[in-house]
Amino acid sequence: MKKEKFFSNFVCLIIVCSMILSTHPVTVKAADIYTAAPSEEEISSLADFDAVDELIEQRVNALTENDMNKYRKISEELKEHGCEDISAKEVQQLTGNTPNDLLNPQSLYQNRTSNPGISLYSAASTNVTFSKVMKKVKYKGKTYKVMKITASPTGAGTLFKTGSVAKRYNRPIAAGTLNVLKIIVKKVGTESKLVKALSLFDTVNSAIKGFEKTTKVQGVEANYTWAVDEICSFIYVYDKRVKNYAIGASYNKAHYVVTVNIPYLKIKNGKKYSDISQNKYQGWVKAANYGKISKAISYMKQGQSYNSWLYNVEISGCKGQNIHNVYLAHPSTAMQLGYWN
Repeated sequence: MKKEKFFSNFVCLIIVCSMILSTHPVTVKAADIYTAAPSEEEISSLADFDAVDELIEQRVNALTENDMNKYRKISEELKEHGCEDISAKEVQQLTGNTPNDLLNPQSLYQNRTSNPGISLYSAASTNVTFSKVMKKVKYKGKTYKVMKITASPTGAGTLFKTGSVAKRYNRPIAAGTLNVLKIIVKKVGTESKLVKALSLFDTVNSAIKGFEKTTKVQGVEANYTWAVDEICSFIYVYDKRVKNYAIGASYNKAHYVVTVNIPYLKIKNGKKYSDISQNKYQGWVKAANYGKISKAISYMKQGQSYNSWLYNVEISGCKGQNIHNVYLAHPSTAMQLGYWN
């Protein structure tokens, strides 16, 4: 009888303990995530890479517009999509990448700064934000762990260039043939893409009655304010052979914003105009196959990395006069950005 009572009490104790444990979820500290072996990481299969890309674009737009409240709000939305901002040091811990320049930091900085003792991660920590999102992806019947690290600007510098300039043209010319703005993006090799072309007619015809493409102008002045942002995307795939993440692909895309103000215009043998118009033009340009995960997995399996980059954004105005040629960073790994200034 005593044995039966003891057994009954023992069973009840086990049931109670099970109920208590089930109501207390185990928490994992962020530090534990980075020190654990990659094979033990929990990866959300619900992470939406496309949604994260779109939100990061919106955050960069907010930065360009200097709307920091919107910037912070979007940062919170990114967290809801399983995306977190990480430091350059964490990038190194996650990827295992260490550029050769790490072995000789002084030689790296001697042409970039007068202070060779600058912290190795200073460039990234001051003007670049790294964002990480992970998921499991099926490719040709197999499941792969994929980690995407995106680098975006937090201020002027490595991935964000801006400036202003005034240009003038004083020769007689038809309004329809005088280019006021042209934006060309250079891609792989000699390939280039015209993304925006505007004539003087396109810019001011709605502001001046009777202004035609054939209208001859004697002189025009244009003021330009421009900004170019770059987002770099790096896709790492877990490689079981080395039990770590290997870079599979790197991409970049650029966002341009150009404001054109026409403060002076003289029509040949006619009237002078001042402060005619101010227009803003902007858009995103992506490298070929931007963000394509299948490329990353395919190349990683071959022990290689797929790169698709935009190299520079050429902005010109007033009959081809150079406004600025913006060279993009297009690094091959996320870690490289931690060493640029």
